[in-house]
Amino acid sequence: MAAIMRFLFLLVLLANVAVLGYGQGFMGPPPSEEGRTPRMLSERNQHIVEFGEARLATPVRTLN
Repeated sequence: MAAIMRFLFLLVLLANVAVLGYGQGFMGPPPSEEGRTPRMLSERNQHIVEFGEARLATPVRTLN
């Protein structure tokens, strides 16, 4: 009986790993990206990035 339960546990574990891998895109494009055309990283939202004014960090106090 213990061998059957161990086998069923491993079977369910492998099925979960396979579904996770499929959903994350390890076996090709993930289902959530279906129908989209992939864009290059350099094409993504360049107009949103804004740089602020440079500031000095506050000095770190040390214990004496």
